[in-house]
Amino acid sequence: MEIRLPIFTRNHVLLCVSAVFVFAGVSAIDVYTPAELFVENGTTATLSCSFKSREVISSSASVTWSFLPEGETGAFTSFFYYSGGKPFPGSLPQFKSRVEWAGDMNKKDVSIRVLQMQFKDNGTFSCDVKNPPDISGQMSFIKVRVVMKEALPQTSAAVIVGGVIGAVIGVIIIAVVTYLIIRRQEPSHDYEGCTSLESVSSQNTRVGKKAESSNDNSRCSSPSAPVQGPVIYAQLDHSGSKTSFHKIEPVVYADIRKN
Repeated sequence: MEIRLPIFTRNHVLLCVSAVFVFAGVSAIDVYTPAELFVENGTTATLSCSFKSREVISSSASVTWSFLPEGETGAFTSFFYYSGGKPFPGSLPQFKSRVEWAGDMNKKDVSIRVLQMQFKDNGTFSCDVKNPPDISGQMSFIKVRVVMKEALPQTSAAVIVGGVIGAVIGVIIIAVVTYLIIRRQEPSHDYEGCTSLESVSSQNTRVGKKAESSNDNSRCSSPSAPVQGPVIYAQLDHSGSKTSFHKIEPVVYADIRKN
């Protein structure tokens, strides 16, 4: 018994086989852009775009940048074209003499710079790359918002600087705390000399206890140093006259040496 497939079934099989042969000879290309970009009014904006291709970059590779103003619907209008290593400006007067090539095709970078960004540049930009035989793939879109400087969000550079400053302060605090902990853990060296308490008590000791205090203080002195007491000199009258009278005044010189 012969089995016959319906006509529509055979047509579907042929279509699938044809699709396999088509996609076998054509590779896909992936295009990447940031989803959103904030730009200060009057400054230069870099619209970043990169791609991934399974083929070697050829001289026939091309890039097309298009624009759709904010609030409008419809088709995008191309304003920049790059091919064969040369840029070609589009026909959109809004971007005339304001667009520069900022990419490197060999590095798969197809970015551009737009000079003197204006509020009318608010809208959606599209980046489309072709690298035959990689010609199939979707373009990538980036939403550009032109604002005043005060309305700019915190940039990544400011966040990085703040993080670095915080890290430096943290390292300094940790170093100081570690130093203090080490100092506190170091063993203390006691001084073995005479204490102030002994010197004060020796001054307030009565005359009758001089011998005892000198014995106590001798422990703090060097044993090799000699101890010499006060030396007393008397001034005498050698005139020999009987009528003359001179008052004899004793003079005391104290010779106290440090031990």
